[in-house]
Formats: sequence, C-alpha cells, structure tokens
Amino acid sequence: MKSRTIKRPIAITILATTMLGMSLVLICDRILNFYIYQFLENNAPLVDSNSINLQVVSNIAFLGFSIVPILLAIGLWYLKSWARFLSICLFSSVMFPAIAASINLISPPSASKLLEIPTVFDDVFSVDATTPASRLIVLNPYIAIGSAIALVILLMPAIGRAFHHRYISVNPED
Repeated sequence: MKSRTIKRPIAITILATTMLGMSLVLICDRILNFYIYQFLENNAPLVDSNSINLQVVSNIAFLGFSIVPILLAIGLWYLKSWARFLSICLFSSVMFPAIAASINLISPPSASKLLEIPTVFDDVFSVDATTPASRLIVLNPYIAIGSAIALVILLMPAIGRAFHHRYISVNPED
C-alpha cells in the first residue's frame, strides 16, 4: 500500500526556518547577555546584586521562552496540526501586546519597578517617555508586523488544508 505524500507549502518552510533561526539568535543573545552581566558582577563592585539576580532570572526565562518556537518550528516542518494551533496562539499572544506597546497604549514596567513585585503592573497604562527604551521596546513594531505576517500565513485556508492531510492510496485495489 503506497501513500501519497503531501507537499509542504513554501510559506510553512519559510516560517519554520525563520522561527528556528530567530530562536537560535535569542538563545545566543541571552547567553551573551548572561556572560556580560557575570563580567560586570566580577569587575564592578558598584553593581547592585539584586539587578544581577534579576538579570539571571530574566535570562533563564528568555531561554525557556526561546525553546518553545524551536519545538513549534519542528512541528510545523512535519505539518502537525497541534503545532499550527499552538503557533497561532503564540503569535497572537506576542502580537497584541507588541501592537499596544508600539502605539503607546501600554508601557512595560521598568527594571526598578520589577523589584517591587506587588506593584509591578500599577503603572502599566501610564506611558513614560522620559525613561530610555530597551532594545525589546524598540523592536516592538517589528515584532508586531512579523507576528501578523506569521498569523496570516497560518490562517490561510490553503495552508490549513496542508495540515489536514489524509493518506490516500495510490493503488486502486486498496
């Protein structure tokens, strides 16, 4: 019994490759960031130990977050419907806050505010333009656009049909 294989759409190939590449870049960035802060901790006694600990926790969280797209990219590569569904959830959860931050509807909490856990989100809806923006904040419009493009690709009906493949027998006697 032979089965016909479903050809992977080129858009899924590009999306899975991009997800894998961007996750690897994020992992390398976090590892480099960790070593920079370790260097600062060893060479600058004026650096607050709480900020170093916050950086370590942040780096661990980003490393964990960057593993998820790698697993989803592998699932998309093999046209698994669970990977498509979870990728739609992932890109939606990233896109909407990035859009809100890009048009200054919300402002992420500052690093000093993160140390005050109970009040960390008290001023999330007050945008303060006097504080310097981090790299992630500057990238918010690009993150929003990239997530929107990924959602359009994943929500296209033709792409969706590729994930619902059924093995059809080529032999007419089967």
